[in-house]
Amino acid sequence: MRSAIFLVYLSAGALSAQNQGSEAPSLASGFSRETSLSSLVSASGKSDKGLGITLGLSSLYDSNLTQLPDGGESDWILTPEIAAEYQLGNSRWNLGARGKLGYDSYQKRDDFSDTSYLLDFFGGYQSKKVDASFTTGISSTSGINRLAAGFIEQSSFKSSLEASYRFSRKTSLDVNWDQRLTESQTEGYGDTSSETAALSALWQATPLISIGPGFRYGLRTGDDDEEFTVMGPTLRLDYKLSTKIKLQSTIGIDYSDSPYSGDDTLLNWSLGLNYRASSLWGFDLESIQDTRATLSTGGGFDEISSFRLNYWRKVRRARVELGVAYEDRSATDSQLSLIVPREFEYLTLSAAMSLPVFRDRADLKIHVKWRDQDEADDDSSWDGVQTGLSLNWRF
Repeated sequence: MRSAIFLVYLSAGALSAQNQGSEAPSLASGFSRETSLSSLVSASGKSDKGLGITLGLSSLYDSNLTQLPDGGESDWILTPEIAAEYQLGNSRWNLGARGKLGYDSYQKRDDFSDTSYLLDFFGGYQSKKVDASFTTGISSTSGINRLAAGFIEQSSFKSSLEASYRFSRKTSLDVNWDQRLTESQTEGYGDTSSETAALSALWQATPLISIGPGFRYGLRTGDDDEEFTVMGPTLRLDYKLSTKIKLQSTIGIDYSDSPYSGDDTLLNWSLGLNYRASSLWGFDLESIQDTRATLSTGGGFDEISSFRLNYWRKVRRARVELGVAYEDRSATDSQLSLIVPREFEYLTLSAAMSLPVFRDRADLKIHVKWRDQDEADDDSSWDGVQTGLSLNWRF
């Protein structure tokens, strides 16, 4: 039995109106320098109402920028950025927008230098019976992408909606819809899209545990508009102990249909665990299994399993982080791609330390990451080290 993925990450109920607009966990984009809108915006300290602005400057050294088996080519990337977030609302509703604009300046490969941006709009509503939230956004990113095995420019569009209705103190109905579209501007790579709708009926079995059945329907589209359809029952389990422990999990069976592999019965799951032992230390664990269309114009759909663990600890005023991530990718069909690797294992080990500076108005961060990708074709396997320094100044 092949495994497939649940692209939509179900939360433990719709988010409260005060926390709308946060990005749900998802599979990595594959870019050499992973970009994050929320990480830079959150440094502004303006997660509540009002305007927050952050100026950032980061430098990144990549020992194997081109991700070649012989060590490839090294380079420094200097990135100035500006991010902003604005929210308004009251105890029942909120609306907001956040965005980021940056420029990646490669010191050797100037032909790779490019501007990137992200822009999100979000909102939410909360009452005694209803919690609802939405997010929609666009982004443009470029760089070396390991899922594309080369330099690629992409534009992405996303929309999501979450809603929860409480019938009683112990029962509720949750609806979740997620849509993503990626357009490639680089020759040799195709456009991909994904859409998933899910429904769950939850029962508060204990003060800490919610459990209930559900159903989901999903559609993945790849090159030449080929479609991969999944649908089937799900089972959801959530556990929450105040702010100390939060578990969100979903497992389900898909009855899938694909032009390349035909009908199949698949297993999907997603799991997220946040543990805060105290204000001094904690860890985050995430595991997802998903199916996405390959970026190659040859078509096909790949299965990707992802595992991430991040441990953090406060050491005086500094925050130290240690992380490990593992990803496995395999083709669900026999489509041949001469550009994109479709069979590989990817492992990363990382360490970082951040420290507030300039009277806590800025954050200084230093980090290092080792990456290793083992492909089915050993001649194409590669590894490398990334290390960087960044400074984010909030207003």
